[in-house]
Amino acid sequence: MKQKESSIKKNISKYYWFSFIRELMFIMPVIYIFWQSNGLNLTQIMLLQSIFAIGIVFLEVPTGVIADKVGRKQSLICGTIASLMGYLVYSFGTTFAHFAIAEIILAAGLTFVSGADAAFVYDSLKQEKKEKNYKKVWGNAKSIDYSSQMLSAIVGSAIAVYSLRAGWYMISVAMFIAMLIAFTFKEPKHYKKLKETSYLKHTLESFKKVGTNKNLLFLVLFHATLAVVLKISLWFYQPYMLKAGIPMLYFGIAWASLNIFSIAGSKLAHRVEGFLGVNRSLWLIILLSTLSLAFMSYWIVLFGMIFIFAQQFARGFAPPVVLDYTNKHLSSEKRATLLSIQSFAGGLSFAIFAPLYGWIADAYSLSTALIATAASFLVIFIILMIWKKTLDKKKGG
Repeated sequence: MKQKESSIKKNISKYYWFSFIRELMFIMPVIYIFWQSNGLNLTQIMLLQSIFAIGIVFLEVPTGVIADKVGRKQSLICGTIASLMGYLVYSFGTTFAHFAIAEIILAAGLTFVSGADAAFVYDSLKQEKKEKNYKKVWGNAKSIDYSSQMLSAIVGSAIAVYSLRAGWYMISVAMFIAMLIAFTFKEPKHYKKLKETSYLKHTLESFKKVGTNKNLLFLVLFHATLAVVLKISLWFYQPYMLKAGIPMLYFGIAWASLNIFSIAGSKLAHRVEGFLGVNRSLWLIILLSTLSLAFMSYWIVLFGMIFIFAQQFARGFAPPVVLDYTNKHLSSEKRATLLSIQSFAGGLSFAIFAPLYGWIADAYSLSTALIATAASFLVIFIILMIWKKTLDKKKGG
């Protein structure tokens, strides 16, 4: 029994390594240049992101069910195997069709991990009776992610001077190592045995829970809105840096610097949220993620990077706060599935809205697209927070 408890306890330290290695995205700061070097135009690049997002929409919930029904460990293993395959296709691909196939495979890899990772960490802590530490542990994990992205951005941009494909080769090696670590995980205990006999019924029950629990529904919608804002903004960064006059040679350093603020947001999340409370923390996330875009639209200069830094702080701050709040409303046997429903909603929203804002940037200007994104999503956030205030009053009453 002691050995089993020790194995579960080691899950957290192993997960930190798993997360670090899995986030070594060497190609990310120059991926726009990589696509262009292979003959892709901006329309094709955005289409690839749509394909990826649609892949997530269709695969998010089924893979979450697998994590609940089969196991978190098995889901993480499947995710790393699929990701490895996707990166290998990118490593040797040369056409839009090759990259589209790779994006679909990578979507599968991401969805196997999404939801399962948070559930794996939470249930591992719960088995050790340390679930109160989840917010801090998940914040540490996300800061490790951003550290990995920062390091790999600097290394990746330096390597890209000699070979753009070398970044893909290195990511493939890193994912292979992450897969080996996943095999050493110990499956945490599920605290309630599932009564459903089918994946479909389990999934429908999870959707029903979200539909009938208004607090969960709010969290799903809030998470989806935030995910869309952050993802759309991400694909504006490299064009913004080009217009701001930052040489491509320094993209890796610029990209790495963004993660410093994400790390700060993650590390400070449990303290800031403890001081501000849930509602004010959510408002902080909203203002940082939307007003930063509005200011970027007005100042497309080197100084404007400060607004991207603010947005990246929100990117790091949001997951520990929102996921901790979400986990308090979830039961263990459906945790991974319900977390996947959150990601499902975010992916679906991105697939719908991203082409619109991309079209605005092409048809008008980057500045117009930035202000349109900021204004429209700020309105959505305000509506959601007014609804939450109503829910809180009913709960209090």
